[in-house]
Amino acid sequence: MSDSRVPTEVELVFEVMPCNALRVAQEPGQQPHPCSYFRSWGTYHSYDYETSGPPLQRGILQKSQYLGRAPLIPELLSGCRKAPLMAVGINPNLPGWWPNTQNSINPMFDDFKQYAHYFRYREVAKLQLPQADYTAFGGGPQDAPPGSKLELAVPQDDHGLRTIRVELQDQKMYQAYQSLLEEVAVALSLPADHKLTIGEDLSYGNMIACPSAKWTTRADPSNPSLPPMTLAQQAGIVEECFHTRQYFLRQLFQSLPTLLLVFSQSTANAFMGALKGHFSAGNPSVNDPVTALLDRDIRLKYGDLPNGTELDAEVIFAPHPTGDPASWATAKPRVIQKLKASAQAGRFQYNPATKHLTRPGGSCSFCTMLEIGPCDYLEEIKSLPVPLQLTGMSVPTPAVDKPVQNELLKEFIRTTHPAPDGWAAGDDGSNRDSAKQG
Repeated sequence: MSDSRVPTEVELVFEVMPCNALRVAQEPGQQPHPCSYFRSWGTYHSYDYETSGPPLQRGILQKSQYLGRAPLIPELLSGCRKAPLMAVGINPNLPGWWPNTQNSINPMFDDFKQYAHYFRYREVAKLQLPQADYTAFGGGPQDAPPGSKLELAVPQDDHGLRTIRVELQDQKMYQAYQSLLEEVAVALSLPADHKLTIGEDLSYGNMIACPSAKWTTRADPSNPSLPPMTLAQQAGIVEECFHTRQYFLRQLFQSLPTLLLVFSQSTANAFMGALKGHFSAGNPSVNDPVTALLDRDIRLKYGDLPNGTELDAEVIFAPHPTGDPASWATAKPRVIQKLKASAQAGRFQYNPATKHLTRPGGSCSFCTMLEIGPCDYLEEIKSLPVPLQLTGMSVPTPAVDKPVQNELLKEFIRTTHPAPDGWAAGDDGSNRDSAKQG
């Protein structure tokens, strides 16, 4: 149950990492839980950090140990919770499914603070074993999902640890985000020493927390081992994760990004379908082509604060950079043009002091409460402009904005009219962001 004293961004860490829906999906029952669908993707090589507690250094390259095979954990939003730009997907990609990324190594933390640290600093890459090490430990073509149970023969040291070398596995989709930021910086004539980066100025998250190689209800003749979900499973997963647990929506209403980026027709359909009734401008509808949506001024309204201030976000829809590169190449200049116009209109701004974009309104305690590190934007983080007495609290707390977030979200949900067909996805690369899988 939600605790009014715990900020939303912190509360989600303790809910998503051990998600009870996923746990139920891994246990037997008379009626299979819809989330049991994710079991059909198999297990993958996993790792944990060798030292306890949150890492002292930024980044995901830390001294690590091999744990064996495990399902992938549900994912949080990646990056700063108050980044002004947010990219939205359907669900995370699944490293290790594709033949040329079977050496992927996936986090399996037992420490909430390590889990939070990982998603705060993931940026443009995930992790993999060096190919030579993977082969030496027994990996190879026989290690193919979803049926592989091969555990790598990583030797133990005197302390029983199986220390491994890990390296960055660049993700093409995340690199596309970074490239977009760099080109926007040029378009805005920012100083050469700007630090616009993914994870700091642009966060990325998903409407569904659990990974798969594709979000699809269609069998793939070219890849018969790929497990499509049934329509009933799809409906159940969406109901459980998006509507009941509201992981994405709760994070969205804490982050309050001023601009949302939605790539691919599949993701656009799911996003428009799930949030139907809340677009205050542009009137986007399921199956409207993203190339046509790119020419509209589209706004998603979060709601109105008690003082009358309207909160909204501009939404830019576009083709998927890695799933549909030809269409993306054509659309990219227009996306940059729209981002430039948005900045010039004041929707987001550059702060010379931090060399990053300014943070949107609303409080955040993610890095400080979870001991990730000092907040890089402490001077900019401000609670929403709501009198304290309206929050129901007598003194300021780290969760000072939470009652307001909850009221905004409650009203948002009350007036949502989801389109049930929006989540039916084809194969346009909506979560195909692996480093070597186009």
